[in-house]
Amino acid sequence: MIDYHTHTPLCKHAEGTPEEFIAAALAAGLNEIGVSDHAPWPSGYDSAFRMTAEEFREYHGIVASMAKSTSDLKVRYSLEIDWVPREMDEVWASVADEPFDYLIGSVHYTDDLPFDNPDHQTVWMTAERSSEVWIRYYELLLGFTGGGGFEIIAHFDLPKKFGNRPPETDEIDRLTTEILTAAADNHIVMELNTAGLRKPVAEIYPSPDILRKAKKIGVPITFGSDAHSPVEVAANFAEAVALAKECGYDSYTTFETRVRKTERF
Repeated sequence: MIDYHTHTPLCKHAEGTPEEFIAAALAAGLNEIGVSDHAPWPSGYDSAFRMTAEEFREYHGIVASMAKSTSDLKVRYSLEIDWVPREMDEVWASVADEPFDYLIGSVHYTDDLPFDNPDHQTVWMTAERSSEVWIRYYELLLGFTGGGGFEIIAHFDLPKKFGNRPPETDEIDRLTTEILTAAADNHIVMELNTAGLRKPVAEIYPSPDILRKAKKIGVPITFGSDAHSPVEVAANFAEAVALAKECGYDSYTTFETRVRKTERF
């Protein structure tokens, strides 16, 4: 099994040494772990929760040293990159020559609203504002799945984090279908992210309904814990595998040098 979504203390909201992450992965029976900390670009974007550009070489070195430290575990090199409209040229130029195994795309802001930050949740969790946030979030998700450049969609329905689920409307259903169709067309897989089980929503990202739709459309899956500490590595993966099977999946995707491979459960 694999865990393709983990972080380092360089992001300013994680803890644990590289050695502790390696030990946790081996204890969980993983054969691959992906290090995918938050990218420091675009410049100045959400700087309180990510490494600086000056620290990026240090990050590269951390991942390289992890890979050299063990022959029992494959360590994959990645970044989690936020899709920020009109700011992606700097991002792509900054990572163009890096030997990544895969890149994770995510959305944490709807324009100027950090919707997954607990300090801001009361701003948008009214019925009317919630609908606006969900629609804008899915529009941004469609932007990066339609544009390509990533291998993995992170935490597909992240705005449900505090228990505020998307409204059941034709527009939300249409956007969900368009995002998944774009992902399938652009060979982007979707992670089952178990961090949702550690949040107020107490549900894996994405929901079972979205996962069933993804299976029908033909979007492959991978697995990520979104671990910000060693104890969270591969957390609740038994539940994630059970959900995948329940929704019709019998395989998951791995990556090496941005080439994907299908593995059976």
